[in-house]
Amino acid sequence: MTAAMNRGTMLRLMLLAFLAWMHLGCGGGGGDSQAGGGIGGTGLYASSIGTVTEFGSVVVNGVTYDTRNARVIVENDLQGTGDEAVIQNLALGMVVRVEGRLNADGSGRAEGVFFSADLQGPVESITTLDSRTKRVVILGQAVTIDDQTLFRNTAPSAISAGMVLEVSGYMDEDGVIRATFVGKIAESLPPGGPVKITGEVQNLNAGAKTFRIGGLTIDYTGATRVPPTVPEPGQFLEVRGRLQAPGLLMADRLELEEDIGSAAFETIDLEGIATQISSAAEFKLGRNIVRTDPATDWTNILPEELTPGTRVIVRGVPTDGAILAREVRLSEKVKIRSNVSAVIPAQNRLVLTGFEAVRVATTAATRIQGKASSLEQIKPGDQLKVFGRRSSDGTVLASMVLVLPSADIVAITGPVESVAPPNLVILGVRINTASIPAGGFKGRGGGPITAGEFYNSVRPGDTVAAEGVLQAGVPAWNRMEIQ
Repeated sequence: MTAAMNRGTMLRLMLLAFLAWMHLGCGGGGGDSQAGGGIGGTGLYASSIGTVTEFGSVVVNGVTYDTRNARVIVENDLQGTGDEAVIQNLALGMVVRVEGRLNADGSGRAEGVFFSADLQGPVESITTLDSRTKRVVILGQAVTIDDQTLFRNTAPSAISAGMVLEVSGYMDEDGVIRATFVGKIAESLPPGGPVKITGEVQNLNAGAKTFRIGGLTIDYTGATRVPPTVPEPGQFLEVRGRLQAPGLLMADRLELEEDIGSAAFETIDLEGIATQISSAAEFKLGRNIVRTDPATDWTNILPEELTPGTRVIVRGVPTDGAILAREVRLSEKVKIRSNVSAVIPAQNRLVLTGFEAVRVATTAATRIQGKASSLEQIKPGDQLKVFGRRSSDGTVLASMVLVLPSADIVAITGPVESVAPPNLVILGVRINTASIPAGGFKGRGGGPITAGEFYNSVRPGDTVAAEGVLQAGVPAWNRMEIQ
């Protein structure tokens, strides 16, 4: 099934999740005083971890959560309750955890919204990777910033060495944080100023009370807040303290990093980056194990298209220390598939047959996999699957490119720009649907509809997927689906 969730699909998934949870008898333990929750009330009890994409309540992973009665907890401290506290303390792009209830109509009611930055500290170095991408290092941790990063109190061009930043995002398979949010705290770190890092405990010396996170040594001899089971090798900790010297942090406080939450959730929505693929039935999303089965709905990505570095959203149920996925979907909505007609390395550009009007570009953050591992290795005639997003200038920026043997398959998914039956325009490409046979039109949820029903339903701004074949370099369309 390739359609994205609509309200009906979401309801079915919620019911499946509930039944699976009841059958498996799974769920987490209790929480601390700020963990939120209990499982009273109506609706599935949910934990949703993802970037804030809209306000007016808060939208995370495509779900609008009513925050009128939600507690807002920032860096483990309660900041207030309700919509005003949300607006005052959160920003677009921050990765948050929402705990609350999913309603039958697909909306949600938040009981708690939690935010904790991945990094807070001074910039040690800045490297320009290309015109859209930079790499900064903070407390020894590499951070990628690009067109997907949202900024507060600064801009990419204004970031300088010594500036104190807070960073929120997702760690990739190489241990680099792909920043979705960067905020400036100060122009420089005052003597004894606070810093923070999250990461895995390495090289623990319990006698000396030191360990390392990446290239940073943590000394916790003077820490006043250390849970009984912390630290242990391999634990993912949140460390707050002060820099005593370059590469040495004197910790004031150690805490276990908790991204999903510890309550007995009935369903979990988790956005992240695939860091390890064990098989089609199991992969890691960040630090979390995700399992799939024949009932898993791969909505806009196929199992074989999931590779390390792919950013996806998983909805599932907790079981045996993992998430059993009921749905896996791409975070980004643009997909293009066709053969290469030209490669322009000097401009980091690709030209695809049948989509010559679409400007497709790669960046330093693009993953190129399959037959080729770099732009220079891609050859005219290769079949490409391009996954990405549309930038403000209309360019499709590829986050991943799968390089396959030449084929006559052609496909495009993206926002509709205009509709004039039997034509519609997606990403600047005019698509004539007159050749689509009966049964080739699909509505939201994937069910068959007539051409008339399709055009009565589709509107500019809707995401639509079109599939067909190349005939003498021209797409002949045979399937169309509203997502």
